[in-house]
Amino acid sequence: MNLYLSLIIELVFLALSILILFNIRKKIGLIPLYVLLGALQYLQVLSGNISVQLFEKYTMFPSSSIVFSALLFALLLIYIKAGVVKTRALIIGIVITNFVLAILFGTSYFQELELGILNPTNVHSISDINFEHFLYGTVLLLFDSLLLIILYQFLMSKIKKIHYLLVIFISLAITLIFDSLAFTLGLNYNNTDFLNILLSQLIVKTISAVVFSIILYCYLIYIDKEKSQVSFITTQERDIFSIIKYKRHIKNLQNEKKLVEEKLSSKIGTTLNNISDGFVSLDANGCYTYVNNKAGEFLGKTPESLIGKHIWTEFPKEIGQPFYEVYHRAINTQQTQYVETYYEPLSKWFENRFYPSKLGVAIYFIDKTDQKSTEIILDRNNRNIENILNTIGDAIFVKNDKSEIILVNNAFCDIFNLSRDAILGKTLFDKVTPKEQEVFLKVDREVLANGIENVNEETLTIKGGYTRFISTKKIRFIDNDGKKYLIGITRDITDRVIAEKRLKESEKYLDNIINNIGDPIFVKDEQGQFLLANKSFYDFFGSSKEEVIGETFAKEIPLHLRNYYLKDDEKVLTTGVEVVNERRVTRKNGDVKYIYTKKTRFIDENGKKYLIGIIRDVTALKSVEIELEKHKNNLEQVVKIRTEELDTQNKELQRINKLFVGRELKMIELKNIIKELQAKK
Repeated sequence: MNLYLSLIIELVFLALSILILFNIRKKIGLIPLYVLLGALQYLQVLSGNISVQLFEKYTMFPSSSIVFSALLFALLLIYIKAGVVKTRALIIGIVITNFVLAILFGTSYFQELELGILNPTNVHSISDINFEHFLYGTVLLLFDSLLLIILYQFLMSKIKKIHYLLVIFISLAITLIFDSLAFTLGLNYNNTDFLNILLSQLIVKTISAVVFSIILYCYLIYIDKEKSQVSFITTQERDIFSIIKYKRHIKNLQNEKKLVEEKLSSKIGTTLNNISDGFVSLDANGCYTYVNNKAGEFLGKTPESLIGKHIWTEFPKEIGQPFYEVYHRAINTQQTQYVETYYEPLSKWFENRFYPSKLGVAIYFIDKTDQKSTEIILDRNNRNIENILNTIGDAIFVKNDKSEIILVNNAFCDIFNLSRDAILGKTLFDKVTPKEQEVFLKVDREVLANGIENVNEETLTIKGGYTRFISTKKIRFIDNDGKKYLIGITRDITDRVIAEKRLKESEKYLDNIINNIGDPIFVKDEQGQFLLANKSFYDFFGSSKEEVIGETFAKEIPLHLRNYYLKDDEKVLTTGVEVVNERRVTRKNGDVKYIYTKKTRFIDENGKKYLIGIIRDVTALKSVEIELEKHKNNLEQVVKIRTEELDTQNKELQRINKLFVGRELKMIELKNIIKELQAKK
């Protein structure tokens, strides 16, 4: 494998190892990372003797430089993500580790020499290190660490517009360049190969700075899962010398903590004195250490007068009472205890809560007088409600979301012939048939799920009894805690079902009679809608039952006759006077028929009015009448014509008579004239 490729792999592997161990710190802590960094110190010592020639000109120690750069990479990562405390601990730990390693290496090397294991001329031991270089490098590492943190924080705090990647690179690069200069000047200033060593150090560490900076930047911005801290990473406002001023900062924080605790204690005291409930604290001996104003008011004493006093000395009447027993139970068990007691001097109920500890007991008591009064009223109301439910004849029940019965009235108990204790908490599905059980359970689930009211008529067969017909109304109720309940009301409708069955049988018998009548018959309600019609009616009009029942047929009547038709029905229903009429109808097939309709009124026992009609087909009779009318009209026309002819002839005779009479008169006159003339002659 190529040497340079192996160095790159080593660099990347170190960076990834550090990042992986840091990334899983929440699961395993930072100790594995610290162990790795400690091992790197040992690796740096061993690799300090391994050198290679770069471009056959520069002597460099690549592994040592990469390991050292990895240490600074880890240091900067911890400072950015874990803060000053962890960074300070890491620096101190590395310095101490280096000194410990120096002592161990020296001791081991001395032991090997004394035992004759080593020959200083031709055998090299792993314990044989350059202690001068090692110790100088340790001190220099301390300064490098401080310089790295200060540079990073300076760039973050003072130069706002610089890219975050450049901040990381500049911090690492300057620190590594400083280390190269300081290390080379301190240990190789008189070496003839000084410039060669310095340049090789600068080249390797600059490359390391570039690669480690890119890896760290990518991790912080793109890989780190703690996204909420990204903005903090790029805008940290720590003091530039926070790593140096850490002790002073901790002291300031301690002072601030003390002031905050004092203020908090004052605020707690103020808060406790302003609450409407009593609060006291007792030490391990039962003496008061704190009493708020409300507790003093409840106890009838000032808080100051109780501080330091023993509880049972101040209130000896409570000895042997429930409060006394629960107090000692809390002390003995070291568990929170509750008790509700009546305090006679104030005529009040209190709920007392005991919070024990090794240092004493804190007692928090709440005035429950109003609530207790409400509970008494509620209990009374519950009894009243129970009495009301038991006076209702219908069976009433309440179920939980598991269909278990939690409340019933007496009527429900009577249906199943069971006591309340035998019903409550049960489903009673085992008391009915499997088919009924399936129906009941299905309806319960549907109502509980969708909240839609359900009214269902069903059978109820009690084992060992007879089958009843019941009508059950079920509704859902949701309390303030979101719990679902099923409220049901069951009514025994056995008598009604039997009566309806008999009525249906009667109706069937009546239908048979009506359908055997040849004339169409119908029944209407007060709104004019058909309620009943016989087979002859459907046949005559060519309509089905679905087309007739529920309709008025008013739309079938011509407009000019519709008002008359409806008025006719209204008159019969209103006055009860029988109406008989005759009208012409056109059936669906186009046939024209003449019908004779008789309408009468019927009132049932409930006062409802009905119109009963009987129709008779008089088309044939009407045809005879029409034909007779035609003959009559023809006869009258003949008589009229004959009469007119006679009148004409009579007039002509009269004219001829008049003509003959006039002519005779003329003749007589002529005869007279002739006579006169003859006489004159």
